[in-house]
Amino acid sequence: MYSQLSIEQLVNGFRSGQHCPDTWQRALRERHVHLQHLNSFITFDPTALTRAADTGSALYGLPVSFKDNINVSGLPTTAGTPGLADYVPQADAGIVERFRQLGAQIMGKNNMHELSFGVTSANHTHGAVINPVNQRHSAGGSSGGCAAAVAAGLAACAVGTDTGGSVRIPAAFCGIVGYRPTTGVYPVDGIVPVSQTKDTPGLLTRTVEDCQFVHAQLTGSLHQPETRPLRIGIPEGFLWTDLADNVQRDCRAAIDTLAEHGAIIVPVDDAVMSEINESIQFPLPIYEFFIDFPRFLMKAGRGEQFLDILAQIRDPAIKKILTAQLESPAISYTDYVQALMSKLRLEQQYRALFIRHRLDLLAYPTVTRSAPLLSDCPNESHFETFVRNTDPASNLAAPSISVPVAAAGALPVGLSFDALPGQDDFLLANLRYLMRLLHSG
Repeated sequence: MYSQLSIEQLVNGFRSGQHCPDTWQRALRERHVHLQHLNSFITFDPTALTRAADTGSALYGLPVSFKDNINVSGLPTTAGTPGLADYVPQADAGIVERFRQLGAQIMGKNNMHELSFGVTSANHTHGAVINPVNQRHSAGGSSGGCAAAVAAGLAACAVGTDTGGSVRIPAAFCGIVGYRPTTGVYPVDGIVPVSQTKDTPGLLTRTVEDCQFVHAQLTGSLHQPETRPLRIGIPEGFLWTDLADNVQRDCRAAIDTLAEHGAIIVPVDDAVMSEINESIQFPLPIYEFFIDFPRFLMKAGRGEQFLDILAQIRDPAIKKILTAQLESPAISYTDYVQALMSKLRLEQQYRALFIRHRLDLLAYPTVTRSAPLLSDCPNESHFETFVRNTDPASNLAAPSISVPVAAAGALPVGLSFDALPGQDDFLLANLRYLMRLLHSG
C-alpha cells in the first residue's frame, strides 16, 4: 500500500506511471475487507466516485476519505445519525471540491461520533471506531474514523472536522498527525455544523511532511522554516497540569529533545486563559447548534425534519443534552453573548502572551490521557477531560497541530503546537523541521 512513501512521492508515482491507480484500488479493497472490524468507514468504495483528472494535477490520484458530516455528491452524508441516513447531497462541500480540482480520488466516508457531539466515536448505529494501534482502545473522536483509516493504512489523507478538538484528539490517540487550520482558511460550506464560530475542516495524515504538502496544495502557499532558534512557550499554569504519567513522560521527553537541539523553551502562565475558556467551551457551541444545524437542513431542503432527526438520535448522552436545551434552555442568549465577549478576551490574552514572551509557538500535551478502553467509552466525563487542552485553540481560531511523540510500542501520545491565527504556513514549516529534530534525537 505504499505506506512508506510520502504523499508527494505517491502522487509523483501516480503521475509518472511508476504506481498504478488500479493496482492501488484493488489492494485497498482487499485491505479494507481485512480491516472492516475497525469500523473506520460508513461508506467505502474507492472506485465508485473515481473521476478523470489531469495527470498534472497537484494531488493526482491521492486517496482521500472524508468524515461523514462532509457532503460528497452522490454519497450519503449521515453525520453518524439515523435521521440523516437517506440524505444524499447533489453538490460537494467546498473542501471536497478543492480536493477534486486538485485531482484527488475520493474513497469513502468515515465513521464518526454521532452529530460530532463526542470524543470517542462510539457510534450507536455504525459501531464504535476501533483504534488500529491497540484494538482494545477507542480511536477517539469525533473524527475517529478518519484517524483510524489513516493509522491503518486505508487512506493516505483523511479530512475531518474540528470544533473543540475533533481532529486533534483522535490523531493523538491513533499516533498520527492532526491539523486544525486557522478558522476560515478551509471552506465550511456543505458540512453538517455544530458551531459556525468554531467549526473547520482539518487534515489527518501520517506525517507533518504529508500535512504540509497537502495544505500547500489546498492554499497555494508554502513557508520555509526559520533559521534562528524557535522560542516555544510551555503553558505550565493549566495545559501541562494533571497529566497521566505516560503523557507527562513522553511530552516532556520531546520538549527536552527540542531544547537539546537549540529550541528556546519558555515557561509561561496560562491560568487566566483557562479561566476565560471555561465560559466559552459549552455555551457557544450548544447555542449555535440550534441555529446552524436547522439552517443547514433548510438549505438541504430538509428543514421540516429537524425535530424528527433529534428524536432519532441513538446516543443517549447526546439526546439528553440536546433535548434538554430544546425543552428548557440552559444556555440563554445572554450566556451566548457573554461567551462571544469571552472569546474576544481570550484572543487578547493569547496574543499578549506571544508578544510578552516573544513566542513563536506554544506547546502542550494534546490530551491529558491516552485513548480509553472501548468498554469505558460510555463514561460521560471523557468529553470534558479530552477537550480540556484542545478547546482553547478552537475558541481562538488559531492553527494547531498534534504530532505523535510516544515511544514505539506504547499507547500513542500527542504533543500539540499552536501559532497565532493566520500563521498556518509558519506553523507547518517549522513543525516539519522540529519533527526532524525529534526523530534525530
